[in-house]
Amino acid sequence: MVDDNVRSVHRLAESEASERNHMKRLITRLVLPATLALGTLGLGLGVAAAPAFAAQKSHATTATKTWHGKIVKLDAKMGTTEAFSMTVDMKVYVVHYDAMTHWVMGTAKNIKVGALVTVTGTLSGKTIAAAKLSA
Repeated sequence: MVDDNVRSVHRLAESEASERNHMKRLITRLVLPATLALGTLGLGLGVAAAPAFAAQKSHATTATKTWHGKIVKLDAKMGTTEAFSMTVDMKVYVVHYDAMTHWVMGTAKNIKVGALVTVTGTLSGKTIAAAKLSA
């Protein structure tokens, strides 16, 4: 009697083994390629969206803005670019200007420590690239 039960279990196990192989083949043929395709699609969407995000970010950081402050330090001239430090609401910014900077009022001779100044330009970190200056 015990021997018959063992044989029936072995027969059952053999039939289950063929079903398992069939399921493995089915998964390999159908599910795996679909999963890879969807995963690749997600990666493609992420890569396609990355340049758009970078363009948004760079546009946000290059918007022109105007600051009003007081000159606290004159920096050394480097080539054709001159620079000074200014305080705006207790924050210190370094302003770079050159021959292409438009002087709305005053001239480069008016850049002195303690002078009030208005700068319009783009901010990158704590550095302002001046497009317009008034001193």
